[in-house]
Amino acid sequence: MRERAARLLMPLLHRLGWSVLLPGLRRLAMMRRARLDPGSATVVTVNWNSAEHLRVLVSTVRRRSPTSTRILVVDNGSQQPLPTWPGVRVLRLPLNMGHDFALDLGVILCSTEFVVTLDVDAFPLHDEWLSELLGPLRTGAEVSGARLNRVYVHPCCWAMRTERFVRRRHSFRSRYEPRAPGRDASGDVGEVISAREAPALHFFDVASQRGPGDVGTVFGGLVYHNFYATRFHATQESTLDAHVAEADAREAWQEAVRRYAS
Repeated sequence: MRERAARLLMPLLHRLGWSVLLPGLRRLAMMRRARLDPGSATVVTVNWNSAEHLRVLVSTVRRRSPTSTRILVVDNGSQQPLPTWPGVRVLRLPLNMGHDFALDLGVILCSTEFVVTLDVDAFPLHDEWLSELLGPLRTGAEVSGARLNRVYVHPCCWAMRTERFVRRRHSFRSRYEPRAPGRDASGDVGEVISAREAPALHFFDVASQRGPGDVGTVFGGLVYHNFYATRFHATQESTLDAHVAEADAREAWQEAVRRYAS
């Protein structure tokens, strides 16, 4: 009975989240724009039952970033218990509000000059990653990060000034349209932000891919992103192809941790 009630309430809660909660928090963020910690960055990631990947992300970000770097984990109603780390802020949502909503929430709550988003199955590859990622923002770019396809910065590794995100009322809200005959896909998470800030974009393009497809992508020697590490569990796909792809992603993740994160 409780689960049925929760399912019925979810559409209403999602509408209230987008129409009431985020706009209210954005107004508060506008008021504190002048008090953002200059020169510092917050790394925001969204977690949903991905503790294995989250441990690696937190560990590598802490080891390979300046000591002033903050980490904010937005947990989208996970059923798994989460590890705790000193100095890492974890915001637990009571239900899964979606990746785009959680990203908006995390960025709006930042109190540093810069904000970086990393997917939970991504992690930095070396100690200069953050200075390389933020450097373009100090020399004219408004958005910096990974480019997988099309002309936009993918939120698996994305950076911007917090003040600009808030002031320009940016949002990661996705209106994704899959590829169809005669047209490419569009409206992916973060794509609208890049479109509004173009051409002031700096891309770290694909340097290598383990495969199949996008699995195990390295962007500019800067950041590794596994791709699909949590997708199949989240979507409950049950086809043979989905199970094969999930196994590929899991194997690629284990290889990457041994190769890049030790």
